[in-house]
Amino acid sequence: MRVRLLLASSLVLVACSGSSSNGGDAENGTTVTPTVPAPAQDGGSKTDAGSGGTDSGTQPPKNACDLPEVVGVADVAPVFVVYASPSTVPPVMTGGSLTGQYKVDGARVYLPSGSAGLVDPKKSTGSINGWAIFSGKNYRMHLKAAFEISTVAGPQTQGTDTDTQGAFTVSGGAITLDHACDGAPGDEADYSYKDEGGGRATILIKTPTPYGDTYLQLDAAKN
Repeated sequence: MRVRLLLASSLVLVACSGSSSNGGDAENGTTVTPTVPAPAQDGGSKTDAGSGGTDSGTQPPKNACDLPEVVGVADVAPVFVVYASPSTVPPVMTGGSLTGQYKVDGARVYLPSGSAGLVDPKKSTGSINGWAIFSGKNYRMHLKAAFEISTVAGPQTQGTDTDTQGAFTVSGGAITLDHACDGAPGDEADYSYKDEGGGRATILIKTPTPYGDTYLQLDAAKN
């Protein structure tokens, strides 16, 4: 789930435009639609050094990859802010129970601190449709987002539509996803969560950009 692509490309364009001395129009409306991040794959054929033989079998996913889609999830409009420690930062993710179906009903985008002065969070708009299932050690997540970031170079359009499934582990508030059912290599993002109690949870996705870390805070109600 390479959420970093939602923001990094736009900010690079904005920075280039902001440094231009001729006042020309910057490229506008750049759209990035990343695919589901691919998990690491087995090579398919493994050599046993002890016997000199070759094991041609591939290792199956750790789950059946059959968790159902969550339906009836409404789009939500995220709030945009610029990350500024210590006043404007995401809540601390402390972990807790993580099981069941969750529907995102609120979201906040923390634009990287280095984008201050280049973006106007109050004029930025977007929509997010997201849900997640955690069942035993298996998970499935869906995130569809469309953002229009207001910048000094004009509005920059970004988006993603991802659906990822596999096995997960937790350590404290951190979530590790293996993307076993997706077929592609590793995450650039860090995932963490907090059980808010009362059937609510928060999932935080942190991704690096050239301007600092971006955080996507997803507030969810448990089905």
